[in-house]
Amino acid sequence: NGGVVHNASRPLIRDLNQFPYPDRTSLPIDYIESLPLDVPAVLSLDKFCTMQTSRGCPYSCIYCDIPSLSQGKWRHRSAAHVLGEMQQLSDMGYGSIYLTDDHFLLNRKRISEVCHGIIERRLKFNWGCEGRVDAVAVDQLGLMKQANCNFLAFGVEAGTQKVLDRLGKRQTLKQIEHAVSEAKRQGIERVHGFFVISSPGETKKDVMASFRFAARLKLDTFGFNRLCAYRGTPLWREYVKRGIIDDQRDWDKWFKCSDIDPTALSSSAVNQVRMRGYAWLFASRLFLRPIRTFRLLRTFSRYMKKSDIFKLLYSPFRRRSLSRKPDLSAMMLEEGIKEPRLGPVPIP
Repeated sequence: NGGVVHNASRPLIRDLNQFPYPDRTSLPIDYIESLPLDVPAVLSLDKFCTMQTSRGCPYSCIYCDIPSLSQGKWRHRSAAHVLGEMQQLSDMGYGSIYLTDDHFLLNRKRISEVCHGIIERRLKFNWGCEGRVDAVAVDQLGLMKQANCNFLAFGVEAGTQKVLDRLGKRQTLKQIEHAVSEAKRQGIERVHGFFVISSPGETKKDVMASFRFAARLKLDTFGFNRLCAYRGTPLWREYVKRGIIDDQRDWDKWFKCSDIDPTALSSSAVNQVRMRGYAWLFASRLFLRPIRTFRLLRTFSRYMKKSDIFKLLYSPFRRRSLSRKPDLSAMMLEEGIKEPRLGPVPIP
């Protein structure tokens, strides 16, 4: 009758071992020759696939929707179940696997069992994963390397403690530096850092501090992406409370903070500072670590077309055309605003 029906939340599935391994025999793509992505996680001409060994994350970063989807719980498959699928993939000829877990590094015991299992079974594929820098399993990176882990992505997010605290990261700059350095010391081939910019209250000075921090870290690759507000996150609830988002009328949208938050850098300011930051970061890499930088580019050239390498390196500097019309909140539309905010305005 035109009303909204609120159903009870479905209970989480606790036992992930109950699910059979995915049927990959009908996949149309056996080989990935080039990945012109912001995150070249897979640099391999081997047969490649993804795999999920756990679901959820118990942390509560203000921008992440994973805790709301998983009720703040982390659930995992047993090491034996994971190794069974890995053995199957190896038997099918897969030589490269990326684990899509939200936080693979959470359980030291399970990581040890999985890695020892890979070594004992003499499985030859390379694999990669991602996790937090403050994970208790950072001391397992050497074992992961022995088990053929060659790619690791960390959620760095920012280069100032002020912004990290604003994002609810519950991690320190010292922990970030230790995790990245330890990964490289243990021989992980490629270490990637995820960063976000245009956080509430973040200034241009803060953003440039993040670029300088990235230059200081021993990262091989990095990505600086705009912070977005997704339904169900603490940041979304904050914007509802501040009167920026209407929870009922905006339920089907997501927003770039630079488009709607008057305390965040505007979209034009983000573009300017990001281009300047990337230019400074690339120049510092070439000057301070030329051999390592050229080795990485040579690695890219083995697996990526030259045109895709150019896109990867050029994309941070190009003037971006909108891939979609920015979503504006219902309240902004009521005010007659038809474009994203161009600069800071006082909060009413």
